[in-house]
Amino acid sequence: MPVFKTAAIALGRTDYSDSSQIITFYTRDYGKVRVLAKGFKRSSGRHSSKAIDFLSHYQIFFIKKEHTSLHTLTEAVLQNHYPPIRNDLDKYYRASCVAELINEFTMENDPSEELFDITTETLFGISMDQDATVRSLVFEIKLLKILGYLPEWKCCVQCKNRIRQTTMVRFSVKEGGALCKECQMKFPHGMLVTPGAVLIAGKLAENNFQRPDRIRLHLSIYVEIEKMLRYYIGSLLNKELNSWKYIKV
Repeated sequence: MPVFKTAAIALGRTDYSDSSQIITFYTRDYGKVRVLAKGFKRSSGRHSSKAIDFLSHYQIFFIKKEHTSLHTLTEAVLQNHYPPIRNDLDKYYRASCVAELINEFTMENDPSEELFDITTETLFGISMDQDATVRSLVFEIKLLKILGYLPEWKCCVQCKNRIRQTTMVRFSVKEGGALCKECQMKFPHGMLVTPGAVLIAGKLAENNFQRPDRIRLHLSIYVEIEKMLRYYIGSLLNKELNSWKYIKV
């Protein structure tokens, strides 16, 4: 059987036996895959002195099985363990949020090189940035954009008029974006946000920031955008992410 090689991020793991685990990876070439890692829990042996670690970057080798979505891992070479994430709770939960979002929004065997690259860049950035709040926020917006779920922030989703900076905006999941003052009367559902938060969210979606750590947002704007994203993502998934419970907004 051919052995496939690809870069991968460990999204999660469950015990299969005393010495084996089922690992969920998000890979650059094959999208999300599940593999049976036989013997990878052992403290010694030909595989590794450690089990596959959550939120680590690997070069993996695996055998694809026919008629099943569970493949067989043969080798995993660690590329980056992102040590600072393990030593800071805020970094850890923000990185966990990245993994949860990838796991929830992607399907097995549906690759996106762009999404994989942004994921590794984000994990590296979270591990290195002094304050990783904007880094994780930009990731959420980019993920929505890449996967086609990005809401309309630049103009009213109904009448297409530009959002005015003098009146509150209603952000509607059902309508798919921001509603101006006039259209809010026809579509009263959603959450009220300041026009500044909506416009800045739109700019974050438009720009390809090379250094998200250098973006400076007023705390109130960051909080509004984060709450808006949680409201939107939670509605899309019909659930809240586990990591949100540990990230204060």
